Amino acid sequence: MVENDNLSTKERILHTAVALFAEKGFTETTIRELAAAVGMNAASIYYHFPSKSSILDSILEDYVNNIANTFQQDRFDKLKGNITAEGILSCLELVFPADKAAYYLNVLRVMLQEQYRNAQVRKILTDYIILGGEQVIKKMIRQLIDNHVLAENTDADFWVKAHSSFVYTFSCRMALGIGDQSSAYTGMDLTELLGFMYDLLLKTCKVDAGSATQSEY
Repeated sequence: MVENDNLSTKERILHTAVALFAEKGFTETTIRELAAAVGMNAASIYYHFPSKSSILDSILEDYVNNIANTFQQDRFDKLKGNITAEGILSCLELVFPADKAAYYLNVLRVMLQEQYRNAQVRKILTDYIILGGEQVIKKMIRQLIDNHVLAENTDADFWVKAHSSFVYTFSCRMALGIGDQSSAYTGMDLTELLGFMYDLLLKTCKVDAGSATQSEY
């Protein structure tokens, strides 16, 4: 059961459901198990949600409204004065809100587990997480090129594909429960891996520091 006096009954149901779905799987979790974990009976669950699918729908809607849509906001001013790998990661806002990090990480795990049997989940992953994220990364790289931070011949498509590959592969590993269980991943979380990638981008593609236009950004 989720212990948080600040959550409404409906929110407690959703938070508990996310934890159970991430641990056992959406299909494998029953309403009776969810009710027991929340501390109520099944009828009370159905009072708030007509079906288990409607619970998942609410979870996905919340994710899109509060996390995925941040990709649509203009974050690039944050790079001014901090054109580093850390600055790029901050611009992309790849970290979940601190007070909901565990919750949203579990939502992502649920989506990765359900993507092959739920068309709605596949669409959210495709439109918001993968394609939406790629559009932001490409826009960021293009802006750095236009402001003469990165060389004109920087291959934005390559770096976009590299970023997506890191995110998707790492996320799938976490969804499968294998996490860092290989020498290639030991001690590295996703932010650290992407940090290395963007550090490499700047080291290989950044315009010479003496460029007169460097100070514009």
